[in-house]
Amino acid sequence: MSIGMSVAATALREVPRMEQQAELARRRARRLGRPVLVSVSVAVRPHDPLALFARGVGVTHNRLFWSVPSAGLAVAGLGAAWHVAASGPERFAIAADAWRDLIAHAAIDADPALPFSGPMAAAGFSFDPLRPAEGLWDGYPDGLLLLPRIVLAQVGDSATLTVNGLVGPSSSSISLHFAAARRLRALLGGPWRAPGVDDGVEFADALPPGAWRAIVGDAVADLRAGQMEKVVLAREVRARSARPFDPAAALAALRRDYPDTFVFAVARGGRTFLGASPERLVSLHGNSVAASALAGTSARGATPDADDALGAALLASAKDRHEHAVVVRQISAALAEVCTDVATPAAPELLRLRNLQHLFTPITGQITQDRGILDLVARLHPTPALGGQPREHALAWIRAHEQLDRGWYGAPVGWVDARGQGEFAVAIRSALVGRHEASLFAGAGIVAASDPSREEQETTIKLRAMLSALGA
Repeated sequence: MSIGMSVAATALREVPRMEQQAELARRRARRLGRPVLVSVSVAVRPHDPLALFARGVGVTHNRLFWSVPSAGLAVAGLGAAWHVAASGPERFAIAADAWRDLIAHAAIDADPALPFSGPMAAAGFSFDPLRPAEGLWDGYPDGLLLLPRIVLAQVGDSATLTVNGLVGPSSSSISLHFAAARRLRALLGGPWRAPGVDDGVEFADALPPGAWRAIVGDAVADLRAGQMEKVVLAREVRARSARPFDPAAALAALRRDYPDTFVFAVARGGRTFLGASPERLVSLHGNSVAASALAGTSARGATPDADDALGAALLASAKDRHEHAVVVRQISAALAEVCTDVATPAAPELLRLRNLQHLFTPITGQITQDRGILDLVARLHPTPALGGQPREHALAWIRAHEQLDRGWYGAPVGWVDARGQGEFAVAIRSALVGRHEASLFAGAGIVAASDPSREEQETTIKLRAMLSALGA
């Protein structure tokens, strides 16, 4: 029996347990006069969740992927058992309230010993809800929480299958569970190997030549005039391929080449927002909160000695250390309002990736109140690493000058579980990928000492990860 058939057979064996939870949900639905969530998790044999994501093309409008390759962690989801779309500046609170209301009445059969057991919603948000949308990000609202019908999670040698569905006062859910199991059999049956990335991709800046450097120059002038301490500017590059892009192949390349990042994808219809972010925004596990400050960038060296020299120069750079300190200060202050024991190392360290090295400072604390991960996301986003300082002045400057619609770029993407815990990355090193066209994004922190040409070179280096993953 193939692993895919084994997973499906396990799901079919659990139908009686699913129906027991569904009957509980039906009774609650009658009392409440509305549908109620039923969620059942079961241990299964390990199987690469990326295969589920890849084979879901054409099967469902919604596909999700989240992975921390270095931790042996991967999660994929198909379909939408439930979702909420939120708009405006209160999008985090709207999403959090809707999730808490759904979970409060849910019938959940989960084993805490299993990885990602119980309902887990994928979440993504826009960078700035006040920025007028230009159509590029249709289908990606200001805030989206999406609970898949099927979730396959793997951490090391342990794997969990979760089936989610809404049950009404008189509805029967057994067809949902049988359909889910049969779909898994088709999607996971047989071996799967990540396809290679096709070459032949053409790309060009979204703005005319020299336009982005000119925007950076305007920012530097205002920074030197004392209007801001820092502003972060994003750059868009557009790629085109005669062959259709393959998001699963890009994800396979990213998790292979960038194992110490958060590899993510949210597919909506014919487009996929995906990336490999080195920057955690915030995580909440139990009472423990962890965030990261990532600002200040250098290339990697061709030899160990050259690499060490570039790293030492980055650590000694007054410009980069100032840019980094702004981010550390803001994150620490925001966490100190809701956490005790906020700990920040005295000096940054180097975070070395395949093609870049960054100044990196981990920040931790213990949460003091009954708050969920989305409350922390709302408090921290955007950090000065993606917006600037002072925050509101920098955001207004970006709206007026940047000349692109960031959409979900630079914004929180991650997941939240039934306890309100979860993890979010900052969606950088990312792209919005269609069938033959893609928009790739990279940003740079601008301070008074910035040089426009050097900042453009930095974004070019940052774009290489996604350009390579897409075949350029």
